[in-house]
Amino acid sequence: MVPLSWALRAAGHELIVASTEGLVPAIRDAGLPAVVLGQERPDVTRRMTGFYFDWLASLPGPARVEDVRKLGPHAVAMYVAMAEATIDDTLRFARTWRPDLVVYDPTTFVGPLTAAAVNVPAARHIWGMDYTSVTRQFEPEALGKLCSRIGVDPMDTLGTVTLDPCPPSLQTELDVARLPMRFVPYNGPGVLQPWHLETPTRPRIVLLASSIAELYRETDSAKGLFAAVLRGLAGLNVEVLAIAGSRTDAFLKSLPANVRVIDPTPLHLLLPTCDLVIHQGGGGTVMTSLAYGVPQLLLPMSVDHVWNAGRLTRSGAGDWLSAESVTAEAVRDHVERLLEDRGPREQALRLREEMAAQPSAAQVVDSLERLVAERGVGNGPALLHR
Repeated sequence: MVPLSWALRAAGHELIVASTEGLVPAIRDAGLPAVVLGQERPDVTRRMTGFYFDWLASLPGPARVEDVRKLGPHAVAMYVAMAEATIDDTLRFARTWRPDLVVYDPTTFVGPLTAAAVNVPAARHIWGMDYTSVTRQFEPEALGKLCSRIGVDPMDTLGTVTLDPCPPSLQTELDVARLPMRFVPYNGPGVLQPWHLETPTRPRIVLLASSIAELYRETDSAKGLFAAVLRGLAGLNVEVLAIAGSRTDAFLKSLPANVRVIDPTPLHLLLPTCDLVIHQGGGGTVMTSLAYGVPQLLLPMSVDHVWNAGRLTRSGAGDWLSAESVTAEAVRDHVERLLEDRGPREQALRLREEMAAQPSAAQVVDSLERLVAERGVGNGPALLHR
């Protein structure tokens, strides 16, 4: 949401980002104003993530969308609980501040609920391939009690329009009113190091431990996964930059000679000299890598990762191994093919060109202004829910 937020501010609009306390530092780092609304619910998060990972472990193979659909409304129970913990504060704030537009993360149901309650347009801001829309059929039932409590009709959580940064050929073919927008990477603040600009003497691979790996890090599955990846990369004529953040324990034991652990670094600073990205399949990393035309090897752990991995592989811009089937030999074979075959790089560059042809965030602001005008709302502020 950061590039759109900057574009809204540059166009002269008032904007504030609503979240719970935990995201305030990230919002401030992005140069944006924050308001804390509602309480964080670590008890709910622990309970639901525990259920989710137990459910993943119970499946015979990689989790698919069909498996999620079998869960019914329970598939979005954590997001409903988050909305319940924040809706009262958010409605009080919205009725005082009176936004003309609500922009929201697709898992933040308080966004469309608030927009419906104060009768303004709601813009759903996705981060890549539109996985979250697959639970659309369960959301009215899951949110029924909350809608009744705040006095709004059962609703479509897709909102008035979906802000879509994904290249069209990679996007899902779902019945969604989309407003295309050029993807601009925002990977947080960082410092450019001189060596970032140096041309490597051999292929450079970035290996990421994603945020979901934090939930796995004490488990044998996580340790086995990263150990197998490192064994697969050992001995190859490549340079590996491993970004682990707080998860360095997954990397620091028995590092191969060609692996260098680096501090958390904005990914876009590394990608201009990178030949391959290996990661778990999160949408932000997928999109940032495509923005630089870099092929990817995905090691998905969760359903949305598998969703991304399958579509990316079908596009030809990368490949994937399910976390359960990662071995050193499989990693080595996939890495060698992705580096030696020109096809994945060419397809990644094609998707990069497709992304660059999308309307800029500034142009999207113009479209949002027209949307607000059509609804007969004034020239007031925008409220972003994250």
